[in-house]
Amino acid sequence: MLNTDARQDMPQNEDEAIRYERRKLMVGTASMAITLVVAFLFLFLEGTHALRDLAESWTFNTPAAITVYVLIVGAVMELLDLPLQYYSGYVLERQFSLSRLSRRDWALDWLKGLTVQAAFGLLAVQAIYAALRAFPDTWWIISSVGFVLFTVVLTGLAPLLLFRIFFKFEPLQDEELKERLLRLSERLGVSVRGVYVWKLGDKTRRANAALAGWGRSRRMLLADNLISEHTQDEIEVVMAHELAHQVHGDIWRALAVRGVLVFVSFYAVHLALTAWSEPLGFRGISDFANLPLLGLVTGAVTMLALPLANWHSRRAEKQADLYALEATGMSEEFMSAMSRLADQNLARRRPNPVVEFIFHSHPSVQRRIDFAREWQARAGHAA
Repeated sequence: MLNTDARQDMPQNEDEAIRYERRKLMVGTASMAITLVVAFLFLFLEGTHALRDLAESWTFNTPAAITVYVLIVGAVMELLDLPLQYYSGYVLERQFSLSRLSRRDWALDWLKGLTVQAAFGLLAVQAIYAALRAFPDTWWIISSVGFVLFTVVLTGLAPLLLFRIFFKFEPLQDEELKERLLRLSERLGVSVRGVYVWKLGDKTRRANAALAGWGRSRRMLLADNLISEHTQDEIEVVMAHELAHQVHGDIWRALAVRGVLVFVSFYAVHLALTAWSEPLGFRGISDFANLPLLGLVTGAVTMLALPLANWHSRRAEKQADLYALEATGMSEEFMSAMSRLADQNLARRRPNPVVEFIFHSHPSVQRRIDFAREWQARAGHAA
C-alpha cells in the first residue's frame, strides 16, 4: 500500500503547473485572436472576394476553385499561427520538461498533423458547398447528418488509422497485467480486442490510458509511461475508470452532444448566410467566398457552447470515477494514481474556478482526490 497522504496534500509541482497553464492559456488566446482578426479583415475588406476570383481564373470548375481557395487560405493561416504553435508545442513543452521530441521530430509531427487536417478540412468544405449548391434550403440538415455519421465512423477507426500516424503501439507483454485487465473488462461486461502499449515515452513524459474504438476495434491502450511509473493496482483502477465510460454509454452521449452542437452550428451558419450574403457582396449562400463567415459563426457557436459541453464531460468523468471506486474498492490507489498523473502531466491541481468551468473537460485533480477520500470515508463508515 502506498503512503499517499504526503503526495496528495503537498503537490510537488503546483507552482510550475500554474506557470505552465498560464502560458498555455496566453498562447491559445493569442492564436484565437489572430484567427478572428484575420478572418474579419479578410471578410470585410473583401480579400475573400478577390481570392475567389483568382481561384476561379486558375481552374475549370467550382470544386477545383474551392480546392485552390482553401489551400491558399489554409497556408496563410498556418504560417501566421506557426510561431505560436512552435512556441506552445515545442518551446514550452521542452521548457517544462514535458516533451522529449527533438526539433526535427516536432516538425515531422507538425507536418503529419497538418496533412491530416488539410485532407479532412478540404473534404469537409467540398461536402458543405456541394450541399449548398444542390440543396440551398436544407443543406444544413444534410451536412449535419453527414458530419455526425463521419464522426461516429472516425471514432471506430481512429485506433486503427489516425493514432498510428503519430504513435507506435504493440501488444502488452506483461502477461500478469494483461490478464488482470482482461479479467476486469470481462467482469464489467466490456469486450475488448486486446491490451496494447501506447508508446508515448519517446515523445513525452506524460502518461495516459484509453479505451479506444468500438465494436471489434475496441482495445485498451496503456501509455508506456503509465506502466513504468504506476503500480498494477493504480493501472487497474485507472482502466476501470476508462471502462466505466463504455458501461455508461458516455461515448455515445458525447457523440450525441457533439451532434446537437453540429446541428446548431450549421443552422446558425444557414441563418447568417441567408441574412448577410447580399449585404457582404456574395453571389448567394453557395458562394465559397463566404467561407470566413462560415468559420466565424461556427467558431462563435462552439465557444458559447464550450462551458456547457465541458460541464457535461466533467459530470461523466465524475460518474466514471465513482464507478471505478465501487468496482475495485481501490480508493487509496485511485488517489495515488491521480497524484502521480498530476506530476507526470504537470496538471494544475487547483485551477482557477472560472478557467476550470470554461476550459476543463475533467474535474481538477484535487476535486477527484477529495471525492475519492469522501467515498472512502463513506465506505469505511458503512462497513
